[in-house]
Amino acid sequence: MATTKQVAAYCRVSTLEQKKHGQGMDIQIRDVMSFAENQQMAIDRFFRDEAQSGAAEHRKQLRKLLRACERGEIGAVIIPALDRLSRNVRIAENLFHQFEQLEVRVLIADMPNYDGRNRRDVLLRQIREAIAEENRKDIIERLWKGRQERVRKGNSPGGNVPYGYRREDKQWVIVQKESEIVSNVFRLADSGYTVPDITSHLNARGFVRRNSLPWTSRQVHDVISRRNLYESGTIHYGEVESSTCCLVLLEKGK
Repeated sequence: MATTKQVAAYCRVSTLEQKKHGQGMDIQIRDVMSFAENQQMAIDRFFRDEAQSGAAEHRKQLRKLLRACERGEIGAVIIPALDRLSRNVRIAENLFHQFEQLEVRVLIADMPNYDGRNRRDVLLRQIREAIAEENRKDIIERLWKGRQERVRKGNSPGGNVPYGYRREDKQWVIVQKESEIVSNVFRLADSGYTVPDITSHLNARGFVRRNSLPWTSRQVHDVISRRNLYESGTIHYGEVESSTCCLVLLEKGK
């Protein structure tokens, strides 16, 4: 007796999209459910990748979807838009090829008339994939240039805040408690202690990182690698750098 294959939906949001839109995943789920209803289909399973780049190949939920397809459980996959599957032409085309080989039909909510058996539809799909990839590159370039400009003006570039500081009104400010640990790390390093020795010293005295976890050699090495920032307030982003006295928390040679 043949088993009825399921209809799956795949949705994805990147970290940046989560920060900007918040409800990105909810909107995608709503779109694929509305599409399925119009097609008189019922979605049996959802595969949702959150905080995942459209250029990443090895996404957890995408891998689960592909494995389910390989087991013959899935007959059709609905995606809200092409760029949710990938923002990279090569990856997208590889995925469409895999679905085709597994005899899984791909439906695209914002291309309701798409038919993977129609050459013109496939050509249109590939054009849109190329546009999605180019848009991603534009976004990355704008972010890169924007962060470089912030650094030129003496501001933080954004992203993760180095140990010893916190973000306040989009700027980095010194955290006194953390700065004391930073000073301790450099005092030991300048006295000839190795990174493992410093790590053991911090943990033996009950010092913890900002996430309340013990220190590791990698974290201590990260602190030591930022000497220019701590001593001169120098911020780098790519080839651009600037210095501000507001970020100095170590006296040179001390």
